[in-house]
Amino acid sequence: MFKSKIAAKLAAYFALAVLVFAFVMAFSFGHFFRGTFIERQQRDLSRRAASVAAIMGDNLERSRVRETREETASDAAAKNAETAGKPAGNAAVQESGKPVQGSAPAGKDAAVKATAETSGKSINPGSLLRSRRLIAYVNIITADDVWVANKNGEIAMRTHIKEGDMKEAPLNVRGRVEHHKGPQGRDIPPVFEGTTTVKDLPQVYRDMFNKGFKGESSVREEYDKRINEMMVLATAPIYDKNGGVEGVLMLRVPVFGLRHSFYEALEVFGGCLVLALLIAMAVAWYLSMKFTKPLNKMKDTAEKLAAGDYTARSYVQQNDEIGELAATLDSMAGRLEDADRETKQMEKMRKEFIANISHELRTPVTVLRGSLEALRDKVVTEPADVERYHETMYDETLFLQRLINDLLELSRLQNVDFPIEKKALNFCEVVHNAVRGAKHLARKKNITIECDMDVPVYKITGDAGRLNQMLMVFLDNAVKFSPENSKVEVKMANRRLTITDHGPGIKREDLLHIFDRFYKTRGEQNKSGTGLGLAIAREIAERHVIAISMLSEYGKGTTAVLELPKPEELTVDEKAEMA
Repeated sequence: MFKSKIAAKLAAYFALAVLVFAFVMAFSFGHFFRGTFIERQQRDLSRRAASVAAIMGDNLERSRVRETREETASDAAAKNAETAGKPAGNAAVQESGKPVQGSAPAGKDAAVKATAETSGKSINPGSLLRSRRLIAYVNIITADDVWVANKNGEIAMRTHIKEGDMKEAPLNVRGRVEHHKGPQGRDIPPVFEGTTTVKDLPQVYRDMFNKGFKGESSVREEYDKRINEMMVLATAPIYDKNGGVEGVLMLRVPVFGLRHSFYEALEVFGGCLVLALLIAMAVAWYLSMKFTKPLNKMKDTAEKLAAGDYTARSYVQQNDEIGELAATLDSMAGRLEDADRETKQMEKMRKEFIANISHELRTPVTVLRGSLEALRDKVVTEPADVERYHETMYDETLFLQRLINDLLELSRLQNVDFPIEKKALNFCEVVHNAVRGAKHLARKKNITIECDMDVPVYKITGDAGRLNQMLMVFLDNAVKFSPENSKVEVKMANRRLTITDHGPGIKREDLLHIFDRFYKTRGEQNKSGTGLGLAIAREIAERHVIAISMLSEYGKGTTAVLELPKPEELTVDEKAEMA
């Protein structure tokens, strides 16, 4: 299963990327969830604190007016009692139950006067702490801890606790734990109700209350070690109707369940992560195997190529870098196959070359040796025979010289570093010069060479001597294989030069190898050939970008075809000379 190492690595990298992504997501989720949750609690608690403080200030104002009226009425009743005496205590009321004339207006005026005076009278600090019904109502409805401090720094508090917590009141806090029943007998969480002072609180609480006494609202979070939870605290000043600060309200809300909820979310997240990781690993392994499958094919192809099997191909077709690599590998395999084929062909040609050159050298050497032995051993003594032997030896020597020269010439032409002196020339003049030279050879067989060209000037860049040598090879063969009293046709038209003879032609099987070195057709006309002429002509043609081919029909003749390069533009002087 794990045979493909790159597939295993890809799957491992993918799994690592998924793990890193998951841990980053978990950390980010926990951090931002906690921050967002607490920030929302702070905003909500700050708004509630301001609202409750406003309600509490209004409630205190009403309580102050009510207490003042009660005190005024009590003072008025006492004054009337002192004026009328004890027996007259009930004289203010007649038997009918109606007030005595003149008594009510006196009491009403006193109450109105007292009420008017309350605007400048401060609230009793104790009355602020006695708003227990409102504190309890806020505590139950909002589930917030409610702390109220008066100007003297005295604090009344109602704090939610968990069952079993606060069996004993904290230091400097006096109070008790209360258990209540809600509507329809439902249980309400226990509440600690008690009192303390601002100076007995921790520094954080003191700072927040002091800001409240200055008319500033504040909110912050604090960790409560007792319940092992974060607490969100918000304070708001309690104003009277004239804008003075009468006290400070603090609301506290424990972020109950944040840690527990976070851990539960992490557990769910972890379970989903494990499941997702397993699925991702399976998908990653499948995709990795699919990704590495073409690579394995290319590896097998490369191994076959290294073993010498140049016919191997990967046949991978993909529109990506792997597909391009596979195409390059297959292209390289094709080139290697072609190179191997050429190498084998060259090896075959080398062997044939050695065999041919050995054969070509053996024949004249054998003739020379035999003739010399006959002359040395006085086997031939007649002057005419001796002369004939000398003539034979001379001819064989000329053949050897021509063979060696052709071999050297072919070797030089096949060397790409061998320089060819190229310059601008008129190819038509080169053709005319070659035709004139060939006519001397054609006179012996009474052969006519006809030359017809469609243009007088055909400008190219080349070596005139080499081009003449190339044309002489074709013309020499045309004259050599043409019957007596026949003709050879040289024609140039539409960038094509053809040399046609009417000889015996070339067989199809010989035509395929006509330009190979030392390849000679059998026949009386070709017994003196070296088999290198057409090979030399092909090398010269290739150096001048001329494509050559042979057309022949056996028994009817042969045509050499030369496809010429595009002619160059004539200069002004050259055009003037032509004119």
